Amino acid sequence: MKKPLPDDAAVQAAMDGVLTECETSGRRATVTSVEDRLGITHATFYRNYPALITWFQQQNKSRAATQVSRKDSAADDLARLRRDNSDLKKLVAIYANAIRQLTLDNAAMTAELDKTSGVTTLRPR
Repeated sequence: MKKPLPDDAAVQAAMDGVLTECETSGRRATVTSVEDRLGITHATFYRNYPALITWFQQQNKSRAATQVSRKDSAADDLARLRRDNSDLKKLVAIYANAIRQLTLDNAAMTAELDKTSGVTTLRPR
């Protein structure tokens, strides 16, 4: 006696389960994993569910493309953050040099003002 085949809704639910599982684990979803989950041979599966197999393959490709674009966008974000960090370090160095120069200029101008005004500087004790 032959085992009855599952209906399209059960096959679609199994496919959704495999896609979700593979998405969370980071592995590639395959038709074979759906066949194993349902307990159907490869030839029987392809003979009875060609439309669902096409749908599954399209879903698998679109999810894989989404994951690749997420990885690409993460790599782009990381590269942008590294560039921003490098630019900020350069700005900090520029501002530090400007502060040093302003400090020297302030000391020179204060000394010149004291000399012009006739202020006598006492040595510290």
